[in-house]
Amino acid sequence: MKLLLKSVLLVIALAPVSVLASPPHSNGLPPGLQKKVERGESLPPGWQKKLDYRRGDRLDRDLYRYGHVYDIEGGRQRIEIEDKVYTVIKDTREIVDILNGRY
Repeated sequence: MKLLLKSVLLVIALAPVSVLASPPHSNGLPPGLQKKVERGESLPPGWQKKLDYRRGDRLDRDLYRYGHVYDIEGGRQRIEIEDKVYTVIKDTREIVDILNGRY
């Protein structure tokens, strides 16, 4: 019985332990970029390219989380990102309209 107990304890001690951690940048922007935006600076060119969308495209999840989201009528949302305002279908994030400048 003691041998069985020791064997079980040894297996438990040597078994890999899984760590539950959130993936990096799970809130949308890396911490450095988030601080930069909070200071009022613009996004780097790579992130700005993600803002080149057309009607009918689906808005990227990272940009959706980054923007200021407002619910509007008809199952739609208005998302303000940098100097553009996107109107999207709430369930699919499909872009219905794009406005330049803040309104």
